[in-house]
Amino acid sequence: MFFTQTSSIDSKKLDIPEARSTDILVFKEENKIVVKKLDKETLTIGRSSDDDVLLRSKGVSRCHATVYFSEGATWIIDGDLKGRVSTNGLFVNGAKVSVYRLNQYDVISFQRGVYALFLSQKSCSGTVNYLEEAIQNLAYFIAGKNAEGIPIDQLSLLDQSTQATVLNAERAPLIDSLTRLPNREAFFTRVQKSLEFRNKILSDYNFAVLFIDVDRFKMINDSLGHLVGDDFLIRLARRLSRCLREGDMVARLGGDEFAILLDDLRSFSEAIDIAKRLQQSVSKPLDVAPHELYPSVSVGIALSSLGYQTVEEIIRDADTAMYHAKNTGRSRFVVFDTEMHQKATNLLRLDSDLRRAIDKRQLELYYQPIVSLADKKLIGFEALLRWNHPDNGLIGPDTFVPMAEEANLIYQIGQWVLDEACLQLSQWKANPAIKDSLSVNVNISSKQLTESRLVDRLLATVRRHDISPDALHLEVTESILMENTVQSLRLLSQLKQAGFKLGIDDFGTGYSSLSYLNRFPVDILKVDRSFISQIDKSGKNTSVNITNSIITLAHSLGVKVVAEGIEGLYHLAWLQQQKCDYGQGFLFSKPLTAEDATRFAEKGLDWTWKC
Repeated sequence: MFFTQTSSIDSKKLDIPEARSTDILVFKEENKIVVKKLDKETLTIGRSSDDDVLLRSKGVSRCHATVYFSEGATWIIDGDLKGRVSTNGLFVNGAKVSVYRLNQYDVISFQRGVYALFLSQKSCSGTVNYLEEAIQNLAYFIAGKNAEGIPIDQLSLLDQSTQATVLNAERAPLIDSLTRLPNREAFFTRVQKSLEFRNKILSDYNFAVLFIDVDRFKMINDSLGHLVGDDFLIRLARRLSRCLREGDMVARLGGDEFAILLDDLRSFSEAIDIAKRLQQSVSKPLDVAPHELYPSVSVGIALSSLGYQTVEEIIRDADTAMYHAKNTGRSRFVVFDTEMHQKATNLLRLDSDLRRAIDKRQLELYYQPIVSLADKKLIGFEALLRWNHPDNGLIGPDTFVPMAEEANLIYQIGQWVLDEACLQLSQWKANPAIKDSLSVNVNISSKQLTESRLVDRLLATVRRHDISPDALHLEVTESILMENTVQSLRLLSQLKQAGFKLGIDDFGTGYSSLSYLNRFPVDILKVDRSFISQIDKSGKNTSVNITNSIITLAHSLGVKVVAEGIEGLYHLAWLQQQKCDYGQGFLFSKPLTAEDATRFAEKGLDWTWKC
């Protein structure tokens, strides 16, 4: 409770400013009462000797609050105008605030036992002298009563509830235990302050939020262990901190996700410059003994100029921009725009539609021929999943498979693909017009690889359609294999023993060592189309060297090679010269419907190709 001796107060002993057209704050700190005239545009309150109001209680931050006068209103701001917030928070009438417009009789709490009462001449009645009213309300304040004279202990003990709120704030952990950076709660509080300052006080105040995700961090954890992963995050956090200006904030939101607040920007181009500098710094080798790691991050940037009203909105959009950066090649930054939000909204609608796609028979398989480059003979097809959306037309798997994995629909969709591909293969097997023995390649997603009964389900599927397991070729992307090498190795061994042919898709894009080929029991290696497309007519560039190395090493291990993306005759000629086994691409055929693929298989290859 406050003081109870309030029968008389000597204004001469209280250093109360003379009556004038201004606001005042009446401070109570333990047994001390101080009245401060708010006669400057900006006043600071804290424990520093440089502050306009010096409070000495232990729980008061070095710069706890700032009082700011703008457009005829007095505001109180948690922390300073550089964006930094106080340690224990700022409370007005028991509620935690970041930026608050003060009203007559507002009670401000800085720490247990440290309060201030706001009084404004503009709100005082014209019949009562301002100084007298200030003294009268100061008496109420000290007595623990409100302006109407009702004891505060009859109003749910405002001062005690405020103290309880402050104590709860003190207990709230604001530091990430691993990296010692501010955590999610601390970051959100800080962004809230910058957002409110822009929306309520200074409309041309600029700031930006950077949402950061570490590329391929799961691979580090799974291959090198969680202790190395933790050390990696600690060192990366230090590197991120060194990239910032004074007053900016970097926080760890959780896992391998970080966020940065760039406060008080001169222009938004400054945020772009910092993002570039950050990525350059992060990409340098990082020594995590005994390993030398090459980190990279994908960064999404949301700018305050888009008129955000809530912290959740700006964090959401920075996160959305980060995913765009990751999906367009990683190790880059993307600035959010409204078109991205529309795309995100459309994806949410697609997610809802996807749940009905199977029942409505909207999923289709297209088949792209795979040919033997030596024998000039069709050997099979790759089954490619498409979604024939009633409004959007054909949608590729890159768009909806990630949604299916998040919604756990991938198991149902994956089983439908296996059944449909095996059914088609059995029909080709029974077709007397198709002379060659064909196989079908089917892609297996990362979620399917975690299914404990995957091998049993695959065996049941091929038996149901009366086809041999070795006619079903299972493709897994290199990046999926590298996410969990131990589990992947165990599962591939089980599939191999069951008789299935195994292939690594998109090889060369997953940043793995070629030595991993010797560990995985694979039959087929598919060189990613990005390498084949870069092979020019002279046959002299980096892609040529990489592709040649892959083919040579694969053959030395007894592994067949498929080249994807063959579009020109010079691609074909060079690959035949390097003794690449198989190829697929638009030079032979685009992906075909089941009906067209059947006609293709019946007719055989037409070698009057057009480039």
